[in-house]
Parts: sequence; structure tokens; C-alpha cells
Amino acid sequence: MIIKKLDLYMIRLFMAPFLMIYSTIFIIFMIQFFWSQIDELTGKNISIFIILKFILYFGISILPLVTPIALLLTSIIIFGDFSENQELIAIKSSGISLFRVMIPILGITFVLSIGLYLFSDFVIPKAKMKVKKLGYTISFTHPSLKLKEGIFVNLFPNFFIKIDRKSINSNYLHHIFIFFYGKNSLVNTILSKKGVLIPNQEDGSIQLKLMNGVLYSENLNGPKKEQSSYQIVEFDTLIQNFKIPSKYNIKNLYDDDYDFYQTLNTKNLIQKINFLKKKNYKKINTDKSKIYLAKLQLELQKKFTFPVTCIIMFLTGAPLGAIIRKGGIGYPTMIALIIFIIYYTLLTITQNKVEKTEICPWIGAWIPNLIFFPVSIWMTYKTVMDDFYII
Repeated sequence: MIIKKLDLYMIRLFMAPFLMIYSTIFIIFMIQFFWSQIDELTGKNISIFIILKFILYFGISILPLVTPIALLLTSIIIFGDFSENQELIAIKSSGISLFRVMIPILGITFVLSIGLYLFSDFVIPKAKMKVKKLGYTISFTHPSLKLKEGIFVNLFPNFFIKIDRKSINSNYLHHIFIFFYGKNSLVNTILSKKGVLIPNQEDGSIQLKLMNGVLYSENLNGPKKEQSSYQIVEFDTLIQNFKIPSKYNIKNLYDDDYDFYQTLNTKNLIQKINFLKKKNYKKINTDKSKIYLAKLQLELQKKFTFPVTCIIMFLTGAPLGAIIRKGGIGYPTMIALIIFIIYYTLLTITQNKVEKTEICPWIGAWIPNLIFFPVSIWMTYKTVMDDFYII
């Protein structure tokens, strides 16, 4: 009976701070994302409903990252406060070990880990696919969003555009420099003082309306079309229609260039990997095939690494909290941030090496966990055995 009451007490002690910390970290990530994208999403006549959907889908995709941080910080705070108030000493004096105290929360962590895997396998791929479709919709209805001031942008194949400035309160572009390839790969160059991009959703084309400029067009002369000449046309208003190739259509998002592998669940990832290994084994030595296969294998491993990370973070945070004997927010938050920065730095470095095919995908995905897991087990063992002290 005492054990059951203790279990219920620990669960109640854990749930409220965990939910609060989880929500706080989630909101921080969302604010950071919003501020990083505020220039692209606001002031462009984009519907507030579309912006909210975009933020919602991003929020869904970051939950695997938020969960381990929340578990680490909550466990440090709970067990630090537990130890600081001498409650842990009182429980130990009654013959109950620290590990036995950890079991109910460890059980919750296991449930969260399983739930996180299922969420990553069924919900997040759909959210990422919706983000890609939404991103296409935004880029098509507002093509000027892709443009960067003072930089040539490949808006679509064989079409390059550079602008000096965008109007803040309108869609007009200023001091436009365009070159594109026409029939027979002939070069066309346009210089214009002002213009606007107008999408046509019915036929999937973009209309370019330019004002006060010059068109330099290359022409072929002679019956054999071996000689070329330039035609120069000055204009007050020029309207050009450009058809977007079908592979850039929303129906063709299932393509390697769109990082489609991120929208696959475990079953589809395994099928895709096996298909590439069996059907493309002769071409698998090419750099592009190697990189794409490595990304697929890395994405498959990530389905399992974050759930395991949740368990590791709890096994690290709980004994650490008991050791430092400090509750509250400040000190535990600092320690949690240091631990997670180390973990995330290792994860980023190894993932970059995997994507460059410098190391094996499963090794790259699991290296941070393989480093932190023995450390967490050692800390838990030492703390349970009362053999770990900080002077």
C-alpha cells in the first residue's frame, strides 16, 4: 500500500511540471521559428489561415526534439527538489531505493517513448507532406517570395532573375535583370525598371509584367541557322507568360529533390531502401545514389533514436537531480541546456557526416545515444548505491 501511494505521489509530482515545461519549451521553439520566418510570411498578402497552418505543421514536426529536453529538465527539477527537501533521505531510510522511486516515472517515460515513435511514424510524415504542399502553394501564389534582393535566383528551369528591391506595401519589383533560354537554347535578356509576377493557377503559368525596359533577344539567321544576331527592343510595357514544367507541379512533389523521404513512415522507408539496394545496385556507387540512400537510412534510424533518447535523458536527469540537490528552475535549466547542447551538437555533426557518406548511417544516428547511455546507467547505478557525491 505504501509503495502504491509512493508511485501515485511521484506520478502527481512529475506530471504537472512536465506538462508546464513541455508547453514552455514548445512555445519557445514556435516563437523562434516564427521570428526567423516573419519577414517571409508577413506583409506578403498571405492569408493568416495559411500562416497558422504552416506554423501548426512545423509545431508537429518538432515534438520529437521537444520531448527529450522536457524529460531531462523535469527529471532534474523533480529529483533535485525531492533531494533538497530531504524527502529522498526519508524514503531511503525506510528501505526504499532511489531506483524504486524512479520506476513509476520511468514507466511513464517508456509510454512516452512508444507514443513518440508512433507519432513520428504516422503523424509527422503527413504533417511534413502538408508543409511541402503548403509551401508549394505559397511559392506559386506569391512567386516573389523566392526572390532575394541583389542575388540571381533560378525561379524555374532556364529562367534566372535578379532584383535590386522589393516594394514593402505592394508586389512590385524594382530594377529587374532577367535572362532566360528560349527556343533552340537562344539567350534572351531583359532589363526593366519595374515589374510584377502574376501567377495563373488555371494553367499553371506565371505572367511577368514589366515596365520601362529593354529586351535583348538572340535570333538565328540564314537557311542553315548557323549565324545569330541580336534584336534590341525598348518597351514601355512588356508581358511575358512562362509555363512552369510539370515536374514543378504540386502533383509531382514525390521526388528526391523535395526531400520526399522525410514524408515516409517506417514501412515505406524500408521498402524504398530495399528497392534502391536491389534494383539500383549497379548505379549505387554514384555519389547522388549514395547520398540519397544514406539519407533514407538515416531517416529510418531517426524514427527509433529520439524515443530511446527520451529514456536516456530521464536516466541522466533523475540521478543528476538527486546528486546536485537543487530544485527550482535556474540551476537545473542551466545543467539541462549544457547536456542537451552537447547531445544535439554530436547529433548534428554525425548527421552531417552521414549525409556526406563519410560514416555509416546507423552509426551516425546512434552515436550520441551510444555515448550518453552508458553514462546515464553509470550515474544511476552510482546514485542508487550512494556512491556518488559532489563536494
